[in-house]
Amino acid sequence: MMLTVALFINGQSFAQNELTGKVLYHLNNNKPISQVTVTLIDSNGYIAGVTATDLSGSYSFSEVPTGIYSIEASTDIMAGGINMADANKIKHHLRGNQQLDEFEQLAADVDFDSQITWADYDAIVDWHMQGIPFNSGHPWVFMTLQNIEHTYTELKTLTNVPTVGGSSSGDVNGTFVPTTRDLAESMVKYTQKPISNDFSVEIFATDIIEASAMGLIINYPANMVNISNITSQLGEIMAVIKNGQIRIGWINESVDNTPIDSELPILVISGNTTGFYDGSEIKFKVDPTSHFCDQNSNEIATRFSLPILTQTENYLGMNYPNPFRGITTIDYSIPVDGKVNISLYNQMGQLIRVLIDSPENNGIHSLRFDSEGLEPGIYYYTLKTSGRISINETKRMIITR
Repeated sequence: MMLTVALFINGQSFAQNELTGKVLYHLNNNKPISQVTVTLIDSNGYIAGVTATDLSGSYSFSEVPTGIYSIEASTDIMAGGINMADANKIKHHLRGNQQLDEFEQLAADVDFDSQITWADYDAIVDWHMQGIPFNSGHPWVFMTLQNIEHTYTELKTLTNVPTVGGSSSGDVNGTFVPTTRDLAESMVKYTQKPISNDFSVEIFATDIIEASAMGLIINYPANMVNISNITSQLGEIMAVIKNGQIRIGWINESVDNTPIDSELPILVISGNTTGFYDGSEIKFKVDPTSHFCDQNSNEIATRFSLPILTQTENYLGMNYPNPFRGITTIDYSIPVDGKVNISLYNQMGQLIRVLIDSPENNGIHSLRFDSEGLEPGIYYYTLKTSGRISINETKRMIITR
């Protein structure tokens, strides 16, 4: 009889005895984090339960006895939101211009040494400039809730709802939205610009009058383009060029914002085409993660404007016959007097033969080319001129057996 009563009482107690809560990004009610593993640990250090958050970031443990607990969280979902604005916020904190709150400090400690130093600042800058991960083993950080006193009545739980805060490691200003997986395309307007052997691409930032930091990522066809120089109206910038990507970083040394002249390009990229250039358009694409921020490290909505480099005229004709064996003819036109170079390249972009390299008058010209001594295959011939109008056009020829 005594055992039956005890079971009845315990059954009534446990039936209503739930411990529930939420996991929110930077404790922001509008940013719940789903697919987070939440672990309940009792006062003896034993795991009392494991559950996961739903789409609203909510979690729940049922039949939890009264006692003192702690809650830990972890997740394997994609992290993000790390950029130069976060480095800017750490810089102001280290210089005493701003103070990070407790949760921002948790996100800023990317080397996990329990303090915010210039090493954390450098790590975030390197993340943007070099793509070097600083948190490969710890892409997320979460608060650990301790000393949660769980009590109840027979009718309802009396425990305060424990809210756990989480953040991508390094996202100090909390801009990431965990429920968004696909980045929207940046607001970019493209115009047409005639291509030349030596070219420049001017990138304008509109709807912005001042900024404290900038992080740009520009993708381009590296096989067809060599980058020779990058300048900015903001003065000295950091620039890394590799693998068809230009990474730009800038942080104002002053506490205040720096004015931006919308009539001047924010960035000028200078370069030249390579032997692999095939005559198609060359497009420098602004990555949607590109950003500006103010002195408080709040990101500024920005639109970009830049040209697509295109062939506006067809100065170089297709050789005929093509395919061919032996001799073929190449027609070309020169709009103004200047030096003309026509060269032949293999599929690896290696120079095979210079066909013409001399001054010529404007007008229509023809060149007879003898393929004797060359292996059958696909080749490219390029017309380049220097003078008031620069031309850089490429066509393909096929030599048969």
